[in-house]
Amino acid sequence: MGMEDDLLASIDLIYETILDSTVWPTALINLADTMRTTHIGLSAMDFRAKIYQSIAPRTDPVMTAIYRQYWVFHNPVWRLSARRPAGEVYLLDNLIPREDFAATPVFNEWFRPAKFGLATMSANLLIGDEVSTLIAVANAPGNDEISAEQIRIFKAALPHIDRAVRIHRELRMIDLDHDTAPELLECLQHGVMLVDSAARVLFANAAAQSLVSSGRGLAYEAGFLRCTDGSLALQGLIASCSKHQGPGPSGPGGEIWVQRGSGHSPLRVTVTPLRSKGTVTELPWLSLGIPVAIVTVAVRTRNESGAGQS
Repeated sequence: MGMEDDLLASIDLIYETILDSTVWPTALINLADTMRTTHIGLSAMDFRAKIYQSIAPRTDPVMTAIYRQYWVFHNPVWRLSARRPAGEVYLLDNLIPREDFAATPVFNEWFRPAKFGLATMSANLLIGDEVSTLIAVANAPGNDEISAEQIRIFKAALPHIDRAVRIHRELRMIDLDHDTAPELLECLQHGVMLVDSAARVLFANAAAQSLVSSGRGLAYEAGFLRCTDGSLALQGLIASCSKHQGPGPSGPGGEIWVQRGSGHSPLRVTVTPLRSKGTVTELPWLSLGIPVAIVTVAVRTRNESGAGQS
């Protein structure tokens, strides 16, 4: 096949990922081969929650794990790349002088051992409040320039990758139980919030806003739900609802009592995993910003004991 045939075949595989998520590694490798590049990956980063997920089928899995555990949080390029608008193709040289990046610990202690060169190209697919998802490619050491042909193929494939990612996220949202639709939750008298695995509040009805805005017991911290006494029990219950972090010892979700100080009744906070029809796979590198749990908040009534208060 010629180059254009290879590109069309890559685009066909990209669209296959919408219905079959297991195709993603093959689709990415196929695109990398068409571009004549070495490394390729999709990654998502939540800066506030310090969550990083990726799929990089050409990168040594051991090196990928090391990067996720430490180096991603010490890579100056992440913050710089998150400032670029979604859909814009940019090179490493557009973010930081190549010689400056070559002198960084992350390049010398991770990129170089993982056999990444300095010729890299990326594009943001999703940019939100401290959250970004991007696709990136990198040539091997010694192949130090991104060619015009590589840029052309990358730009041609990018709209299709973006479309596949967006359709997948939309299908994931539709796949959630219809009873958790925001317009239905707004009508409830008790406090209800939808949160992602990092406890980022994606929706809160008026009752929840009223309870949390008082700053007694619960509060928003840079958009994340927190207990004001510093306890991490709530975050643990929320994280247990994510398939990627695994359920807690008592299963996913649970209930805690949160004290609000003298003269105020405690809050009963219940965390319930969101039910899904199970027809759309949850992909860690695309799932940031998708709710995993519903948090209900109510003031303790007189006939409730408040056992197990936090």
